[in-house]
Amino acid sequence: MTEQRENCKIYEQLIKEMKEEIGDNLVSVVKFGSEGEPNNLLLVLNRLDFDVLNDIKPVVIKHRKKGFVVPLLFTKEELFDGADVFPLEFLDIKQPHKTVYGEEIIDKIKLNKKHVRRQLEFEFRSKLIHLRENYIWIKHDKELKDLLISAVPTLMPLFYGLLFLKGIKAPTNLDGLFRLVAKNYKVNLDILKRIKKIKEEKLKTKKEELREYVKELIGVLADLGEIVDEMKI
Repeated sequence: MTEQRENCKIYEQLIKEMKEEIGDNLVSVVKFGSEGEPNNLLLVLNRLDFDVLNDIKPVVIKHRKKGFVVPLLFTKEELFDGADVFPLEFLDIKQPHKTVYGEEIIDKIKLNKKHVRRQLEFEFRSKLIHLRENYIWIKHDKELKDLLISAVPTLMPLFYGLLFLKGIKAPTNLDGLFRLVAKNYKVNLDILKRIKKIKEEKLKTKKEELREYVKELIGVLADLGEIVDEMKI
């Protein structure tokens, strides 16, 4: 409870300073993120030109020093016009999220399954290519371990998308997310659970193990890419 009150105070101070700089141009402040992700922040504005960026830049820098990540910035118009271009990013914001100031705008964004499927195929293919390239260039075990650990959180929005295509509400915890995706898409995601355990328990891993993990992860990404490619929506 104490931590929650402290967080509330921090958000209240941020919003107060934003209002002092841009006034009613600030439409909404939305906190989002789940297990394995930081507490991300979305700022929705009516107008977002270069002058506005300069107005809010000192506030963002000040609060970043307190542990905030750099917020996402959208105009209200961009949120609704961009749903077909960035459906997975918007789905990630929608689930879960909490509006800490202003208009409850996120629930009004409508996503199309065709747009989600298209971006999913692109993302799975891209992550597969990225993993292959990074594996070839990496020289040290620690870098390989970091590559694997960083891969898990980046898959969460994609898994949200997979469950969205099935009309299933996604849980906000990783284990539940893995379980539902594995069940509904008939894929083995044990490798992701093992990578998650390495991070949580700070386990030591041998080079041979890390290589095997990369091999399994490449297989998972390739399989999911093929599954999405063959989906008819």
